[in-house]
Amino acid sequence: MKIALEHIEKSYGTVHALSDVSFQATDGEFISVIGLSGAGKTTLFRILNGSMRADDGTCRLDDADLNTARGRERKKLLRQVGMIYQDFCLVESATCLQNVLNACLPEMNVFRGIFGLFTSEQRQEAMNLLKRVGLADKPDEMVKNLSGGQKQRVAIARALMQHPGLLLADEPVASLDPVTGRQIMELLREIQQKDCLTVLMNSHNPAMAAEFSDRIIGLSDGRVSFDGSPDQLTEEMQASVYSSGKEEKA
Repeated sequence: MKIALEHIEKSYGTVHALSDVSFQATDGEFISVIGLSGAGKTTLFRILNGSMRADDGTCRLDDADLNTARGRERKKLLRQVGMIYQDFCLVESATCLQNVLNACLPEMNVFRGIFGLFTSEQRQEAMNLLKRVGLADKPDEMVKNLSGGQKQRVAIARALMQHPGLLLADEPVASLDPVTGRQIMELLREIQQKDCLTVLMNSHNPAMAAEFSDRIIGLSDGRVSFDGSPDQLTEEMQASVYSSGKEEKA
C-alpha cells in the first residue's frame, strides 16, 4: 500500500501535536518513526489507524483520503490497516485461535459474530497464520498462559488475518526482553519482505529501528526533523531528532 501524508495538522487545544507533517511511503517499505515521547508519534499513528482525524491535510492510502472518507468508504480503507500494539490488546480469556479469528468480526453479520460462526476457510487460514508465526501447537491455548513474545506473535497473526496493505506496529517490542524482541523484529521483517507489506513502526530504539528499517522518519515537536535511510541517521542527526520534545496529549 502506498501512503501519502500532506501537510497534516493536529492540535489539542493550544498544543500542536502535529504541524505540517508530510511524507510518502511506497509499497513494501519498512519505515520506523522515532522521536521523544510527546513528539507526535502516537498522534500520527492514531490518524493512520482511523481512531482520530487530522484537523487539516490529507492522509492518502493508495488513492483514497482517509481523513475525508466517511461511512463504508472509511470502513473499507481501515480494513486494509493492520495494527500491532505494545501491550498486545488480546482477549486474555480466549484461545490463540479465537483471537486471530476476531479479526474477521468487522466483516461478519451480528448473528454470526455473536455466536462465533466462522467459516471452515477462516478457521484454516487462522491455523495457517498461527503456524506461520511459530505457534502451530498453540491454537487452543488460552492467551493468558502465554509469554509476552508468544502474545505478540498471536497479535501479528491477528493483524495478518485482515489481509492488510499497511501494518502499523506501535512499539511492538518495548515490553519484551532483548532476545525475544529481536526475534519478533526478525519475524516482522520476514513477513514484510515476503508479503510486500508496507510497515510503519513507532520505536524508542533508534539502533534497532536502523537495523530493521528501509527508512527512518524523525519527529520533533510534531514536525518531521529527519527523513532518510538508516545510514544517513548520523549521531548528529539523531541528537537533533532527540533534542527537544513536549508532552503529547494522546
